Amino acid sequence: MELTQENYYQDKSYLTNSRFKRYQKCQAEALAVDNGEWVEDRDETPLLLGNYVHSFFESEEAHKQFLEENGEKLLAKAGKNKGKLKSDFLIGDKMIESLKDDVGFKRLYHGLADDDVQKEMIVYGELEGVPVKGKLDSVNLSRGYFVDLKTMKSIYSEEWNAELRKRVPVAVNNILGFGYHGQLALYRELLRQMTGKEFRPLIVAVSKEKVPDREILKVDEEWLAQGLEKLKADIVEVWDVINGKREPKKCGHCDYCRSQKQLGVVVSLDELIGGG
Repeated sequence: MELTQENYYQDKSYLTNSRFKRYQKCQAEALAVDNGEWVEDRDETPLLLGNYVHSFFESEEAHKQFLEENGEKLLAKAGKNKGKLKSDFLIGDKMIESLKDDVGFKRLYHGLADDDVQKEMIVYGELEGVPVKGKLDSVNLSRGYFVDLKTMKSIYSEEWNAELRKRVPVAVNNILGFGYHGQLALYRELLRQMTGKEFRPLIVAVSKEKVPDREILKVDEEWLAQGLEKLKADIVEVWDVINGKREPKKCGHCDYCRSQKQLGVVVSLDELIGGG
């Protein structure tokens, strides 16, 4: 299928990074969602907030369309703020304000006057023989880089990272925890397949704090390589599950797995301590 802006989200013939990550969490639940047998109960607010900010910097038309399609979800339905933006989305306006007049951001995200910059560019290709696609926030084809705009709780506040076994800035947990290093590496590979050129991936991080912080972040090459290897390690198995060639694995702990649970096996205290 030829991918277009109109059919991109309906198309299932290519695997996306976000869909792949759902299968990494629990193959059984992800397949049930794909087949319409299970509806995820998740908070839409972070996704809506991210898209609210993204659409503003894509174009005036894209932001207007987003507001027309999602306006009711953004507005308070009761109380003194009825008809106004919910408090969850007021921070979106602050995030937009923090970036829209930032000279460095404008130069990076929109490029210079003569640059060939594509917004929401569709990329596609194969990874380990699996058809994969993605959409890039901003690609500067003239200067050989692309930018992913990420909204985060914070950038520099510290949190514990179990894998690294130390406290790290929230931005680190955000990038590694959500697999953004793999996503960037995948997009770079798809761009290389499409253009024959190497592109430099960058993240513009903007925080959801009362006074939003912002940074241009580079993911080091070793992290990009690690992220891509994680994708390669599981992508064929996931694609086989999607196409009915392999039975999906159950994680045993998500909402879907709990809904399917039947008692029968006795679990010991030591097994609980060891993670079940």
